[in-house]
Parts: sequence; C-alpha cells; structure tokens
Amino acid sequence: MDLTQLSGAFTAFKKNVLSADKILKEISRLDQNRIQNLSQLKVRAAKLEGILQRLSLDADPREALSNWASRYKQALMDSEEQLRVQFGAELEQELKKIGLPLSGQYPALKAGLFTIEPDFDKGQATLWYGPKQERLDKCHLTASKVANRIEKAKRQLGSGLSEDEFLKKLQRAYSRVAESQYHEPIPIIKVLAELAHLLQSSRFYGDPRRENYKSYSRADFSYDLFRVQRSEPHILLSKKFQLVVATRVHTKQRQDFLWVPEDESGKGTTYSHLQFKEALV
Repeated sequence: MDLTQLSGAFTAFKKNVLSADKILKEISRLDQNRIQNLSQLKVRAAKLEGILQRLSLDADPREALSNWASRYKQALMDSEEQLRVQFGAELEQELKKIGLPLSGQYPALKAGLFTIEPDFDKGQATLWYGPKQERLDKCHLTASKVANRIEKAKRQLGSGLSEDEFLKKLQRAYSRVAESQYHEPIPIIKVLAELAHLLQSSRFYGDPRRENYKSYSRADFSYDLFRVQRSEPHILLSKKFQLVVATRVHTKQRQDFLWVPEDESGKGTTYSHLQFKEALV
C-alpha cells in the first residue's frame, strides 16, 4: 500500500469511526428513556451494525501504517546516508581548492588543523580548531560555505606578527607575569592574558572601548606558538623558551592548559606552562 492508498484507507476509517461515535452518543441520550425511544434506538442500532460490517470488511489501516512507517524510516536513513556521502565528496573537492585534505569519519571530519562536526538534522556544521579544542564558528551545512569558513579561519588565525616579533612580545608578556620568578615555568593561560593586552593598538590604549579591542583567542595563541616552533630550529628555540607538557591534573579545566599542534595534520600536545630560559637578543 503506497502513501496515497494509505491516506485514503485512513480517511474511510476515520469517517466510519466518527459516524459510530455520533451514533453511540445518540444511543446514550435516547437510552435514558428506552421504552419511549425504542423505535429510534432500533434504527440507530441497525446503522451501527452497518458501520461495524464496513469496518470488518475494510483492511485494518493500522497494520498498513506500521509497515509503511517502517519502510519510510529506512528510506529516510538511506537518504541521509546518501546525503553524508554526497556532502563528504563535495567538501573534499572544495577543500582541495584551498590546499587542505579531508580525512576522518562522521561525526567528526578533519581538514588540516580544523575539525568539522556536521549536524545533518539541523543543517549546520560546527567548526573547531584542533581536535575539538577551540570552537570557532557554526555555518550552514553546505560544502562551499564550510570550506569558505575554514579558509577564512586559516587566514585570520594568529597575531599576524612575524615569528621574531611574536617571540619578543611573548617574552615581554612572560616577564610581566613571572616578575621575580623569571626562568620559572608560568601558567600558559596567564601568559596568554598578558600577551593579548600587549597586542592591542595605541588606539585601544588611548581609548579602551570594546570597538577598539583586537581579539586574541586561545586558538590564535596556539597557532602562533605552532608557527614559532615550526619555523625555528628546535635546538635553537629550546634555548630560548620551553613549553611544559600538561600533566593529567592540569587537563581537567580549560583554564589550565592549551593545545598546540605539532604539524599541519592536526596532531598536537596540551601544555600547561611556559618558560623562558634566556633573554632574546
């Protein structure tokens, strides 16, 4: 039974049930004085019998509905799987245009340093920096919009400073937070807060209103640290500053650690402290 036939069967079933309900209400009212209303009651009883015969002859639509609902549910699941495959293929092509590979499996896909979390029920995608470390944005679930948003995030990540300029700003932030404890490991998020302040423009310092503030997020800091570690030889860099790997106790709360990638594939490590070993020249 297809959907049109099923709908017609339920329409007929509904009509008979409503007729039966109407007659039962009439019988209930007339039966209060059965002897006086005997002839009318017999007429209604006959009508009710006819309705019952029609109901018994017609196929019970409830079983047909149950069978149809099961088939339709499976059809929707098949369509969703088709949508997933199509979205994945289209997204892979869009990401290739901006030089990013697509990997992973639903519910989370990976594109370089980014994680894509599609929600096919809501028709939107959540974009993350790293393996769901820092949520960046949500966008409409189309391959082109997801790829465009990732390209924009990739372009905007970080402070925009050169590696040398960033290291100098970082050391200054570390020095301010460390004070007399210079050369000691300092909580990395405390350094981030100070660095975000140092990265503000003279316009902000002269008029510290919201519209003059330049955002510098955890993801920005993580990406800048990644750039520095990637661009400078490890031996030389390790003489200048060191990131301290977070222990389990420091990974319970976000304010105690920061994830930093090790390569473009999104592999990375969580760090809890930052330490400068010598002054930068």
